[in-house]
Amino acid sequence: MRCTWRPLVGPLATLAVVAWIHVADRHAFAVPNPGAISFMAVVFSAYLGGIASGLVSTAISLAYAATYFSIPGQFLRYTPDNLARLYVLLVATPAIALMAGVLQGRTKQALRRAHDARLAIESSSRDLATLRAALDQIKVGIVLLDRDLCAQFINCAFRRIWRLPDQLADSRPTFVKLMYHGRGAQAYAVSADRLGAYVAEQMMLIRAGDERPLDIRLANGEVMRFRCKALPGGGRMLSYGDVSDLVHRSDVLAELASIDGLTGLYNRRHFLALAESEWNRFKRYDRPLALLMFDIDHFKSVNDTHGHDVGDRVIKAVADVMQNNKRSSDVAARVGGEEFALLLPETSLENACIAAERLRQKVAEHALEADGGVVTVTISVGLSIARDGVAGIAALMKQADVALYDAKHSGRNRVCAFDAVKPCDVGDAAA
Repeated sequence: MRCTWRPLVGPLATLAVVAWIHVADRHAFAVPNPGAISFMAVVFSAYLGGIASGLVSTAISLAYAATYFSIPGQFLRYTPDNLARLYVLLVATPAIALMAGVLQGRTKQALRRAHDARLAIESSSRDLATLRAALDQIKVGIVLLDRDLCAQFINCAFRRIWRLPDQLADSRPTFVKLMYHGRGAQAYAVSADRLGAYVAEQMMLIRAGDERPLDIRLANGEVMRFRCKALPGGGRMLSYGDVSDLVHRSDVLAELASIDGLTGLYNRRHFLALAESEWNRFKRYDRPLALLMFDIDHFKSVNDTHGHDVGDRVIKAVADVMQNNKRSSDVAARVGGEEFALLLPETSLENACIAAERLRQKVAEHALEADGGVVTVTISVGLSIARDGVAGIAALMKQADVALYDAKHSGRNRVCAFDAVKPCDVGDAAA
């Protein structure tokens, strides 16, 4: 609240001093240095009430001094020879009043600025405390880094995710130290041999201020979506949001889009994508690659005789036999109604023939009960080998189809390789 009485105090005090000097003089009481006393009253007035108050006090003091001009030296007890000092004093008094007023004004401004700065700091501190409390309540992990990538703030969610003790979090660690702590605490699922590359990848994203999301799989199965936001001054804000449900749904949708619903094998579209990858590996490293194409013999008669339900059971049974008798590196798929494909990486022609014959025998040995009887199922297999001169995976599949066509027209329940376009020597229906 602004004080309205301060500008009046100085002039009233000066007037009181002048009146006191006048009364003392009238009663023959010698006041020592009355000019100095009135001068001090002027300075006090200017400092307390400002420039205007000082000038009013100066006018009062000078008006009283003027009454003594007719008695040289009376006002300051000076002799007529030192009257020049009186004139200097008369000139200096308003100047000093002005200076005192200016000093008082600047002092008030400085105090006001200091007061405003203190209020601003207190307000900022309250806002910062509120912000920190809010960030500690959300479930998204937040890390604020300075321009040197040292953590200035780590909220509770990130400490939980990274299994980060408060002592380490409050010590303002570097981001690299946080990453290695997370690996040491087994917070995220990154193998030791990939840790360096993984940390380097995240550091590159952070230094570049790249805002593209990066999904991080934790050891407990959760998936955290990492984002980096560049801040003014070179700092970074890192966020880690739990997207486990979203990623799980995405994985389910991806699986539904790539898996055949009846057999659980890959469908034709996904098989072609995986086969293309293996074909590129063959071309780059010249590694052996084989392909089996086969279908169920007389499948139409199975449907016509026993119905489509039994037909579906037959397809499922053949798929199970193939799934149970393949290597983990092999790629099995249902590419048509009763047509299947099996891609065999790192497999020569001889070994592919052996694998194809073993599969044919396993299917023939698998009896399926239906309508009180037993349904015998056999397959015909066509085989092709990747070699120079083959245009691509589509051409390889076409060669296997040609061999499959020959196996069917050679009596079915047999294996034919594209190279000789005749049954392999490892077995056929007669065996």
